[in-house]
Amino acid sequence: MAHKRVFILMIFFLLAAAGLLAKLGYYQIIKGQDIARQAVVMRSRQVELKEYSRGDILDRNLLPITGTRTETAVYCLPQEMSRNRLPDSSTSGQPAVKSEEQNLIQAARLLSEVSGGKTSQQLYSELKQAVKSGKPFVRIASNLTPEQTARINSSQLTGVVVAPVIKRYPEHGFMSHLLGYSSGGADSRGITGLEKCYDNILGANTGSQALTSILDARGIAIQGLMFKLRNQQEQYQGTVVLTIDKRIQEAVEQALDERIKSGAAVVMDVNSKEVLAMASRPAFNPYEVEKIVEDDETGSLNNRALMAYPPGSIFKILVAAAALEEKLVTLEERFNCQGEYVFNDQVSIPCLREEGHGDISFAEAFALSCNPSFIATGLRLHREGLLRFADRLHLTDERLLGYGEYKAGSHITIENADPAVGNASLGQEGVMLTPLQICNMVATIADDGRYASPVLVRFTVDREGNRQMLTRPDKEQVLSPETARTVQQLMEKVVTAGTGRNAALSEIKVAGKTATSQTGNYRPNGEEILNTWFAGYFPAENPRWAIVVLAEGGKSGAENAAPVFKAITQQMLMYGAGSLPPYSGSN
Repeated sequence: MAHKRVFILMIFFLLAAAGLLAKLGYYQIIKGQDIARQAVVMRSRQVELKEYSRGDILDRNLLPITGTRTETAVYCLPQEMSRNRLPDSSTSGQPAVKSEEQNLIQAARLLSEVSGGKTSQQLYSELKQAVKSGKPFVRIASNLTPEQTARINSSQLTGVVVAPVIKRYPEHGFMSHLLGYSSGGADSRGITGLEKCYDNILGANTGSQALTSILDARGIAIQGLMFKLRNQQEQYQGTVVLTIDKRIQEAVEQALDERIKSGAAVVMDVNSKEVLAMASRPAFNPYEVEKIVEDDETGSLNNRALMAYPPGSIFKILVAAAALEEKLVTLEERFNCQGEYVFNDQVSIPCLREEGHGDISFAEAFALSCNPSFIATGLRLHREGLLRFADRLHLTDERLLGYGEYKAGSHITIENADPAVGNASLGQEGVMLTPLQICNMVATIADDGRYASPVLVRFTVDREGNRQMLTRPDKEQVLSPETARTVQQLMEKVVTAGTGRNAALSEIKVAGKTATSQTGNYRPNGEEILNTWFAGYFPAENPRWAIVVLAEGGKSGAENAAPVFKAITQQMLMYGAGSLPPYSGSN
């Protein structure tokens, strides 16, 4: 009987030991990594180095557009500051233990003197609230000078760290209108632009770089093991990948900065209709939006690339395409320009050349931007024909795939009267288009009459790593290839023998159209403010890239806009744009 009891006890202990070993093996082998990770989290505290906890926006080549520069910042860890001793002038020369209140007061006083911008009382309240709420860290100030950095580092304040902060936006406003801006703080949210459009993708991301401190069993940072820089790339972050080429965007913005105070430019791939660059001037500093709203009188928050303007003679591209498609005119047909088109004794519209062009062909009229010749052509199309072809080419479509509808109020409204049709044929009264729409019209002509909506975003990646490609509709043949190629010939002639000579390059042939549009606004001296344009593409023989430039308040498209087109094209050629392989149609 006794042996039986011993045997049962042995079996019981063996089973218990086996169970314990199995459980130990489960936690050691299967759950070991997770438990170790949790232990590290429990015994460490991290300081996020990103200014905003948001995902990245990248260009078509996966180059970062956001988070590209750093500044020196000072961080406070309130929990450590409230526990540690701060230097005091005791008789023994040793630090005296101070209360949490004294520690925070002294830290706030020193940081206020060093960082500037906030009073010691403001900093004290901020730190006190952080201690109360258990907030792990507070960023006090950024953009510290070397002198400020040295003083903080020599202050012997524990729980105070000088480290980089990754700034989300460039202060000079690079791509500011497209990117938009977001609110600050831990719960950052997109307010305008792409930040708002993709807030669900970009918001609430954790960063890939942080400062880590190791805590003891009491939760106090271990001196000597504090604040090691940790680089840990998450497997996935919310990311938006644009069609923008950062190099071309930089070239466009530089050209605008050098030559245009107020205006816009758009660069588009002729085949894919992808937007490679879009810029508006004046730009704005995303960190000074409140100040801009209060004081700005230049409309720097407006994205002029997505605003509607009278396109002026750029609209003659549509008039020419429609008349040629309907066989209402030929390139050789002769027109007689006497300096104005007379409707009746009271109404006439002048030509840009006061003395007139005399007897010229339709091709010459396009190259020299002769108003009377195009009024006569527009009248052959009638109001209905102009409206039909504007609709056929989707001229007022305000879609930008990946960005949504931007609601610029573009329209083509023509009264049923000959003077109104004449004005519309010159891109004036009743015609309002955005630079993006004009660029897409040029891309349609350069693509042998094939239309598709412009595209800004290639794909997104959510925080689970799911890639979402943008759905693109098929191209639509809105003009016959023959008509489109004839208009291409006309646009080449503008640069070689017409008003667009200032856009010509020695390296490669380009094609385009100049325009100078009236605004109805006048300067104090009575001079009318004019908007000037150049819209074109290159290479002329094998169109690849369409570019539109708008210069507000200029003198003429030839003088103000064409040189900007030329500067952008030259820079793109330096990048090898003219030799890139054709678009394959894949995403």
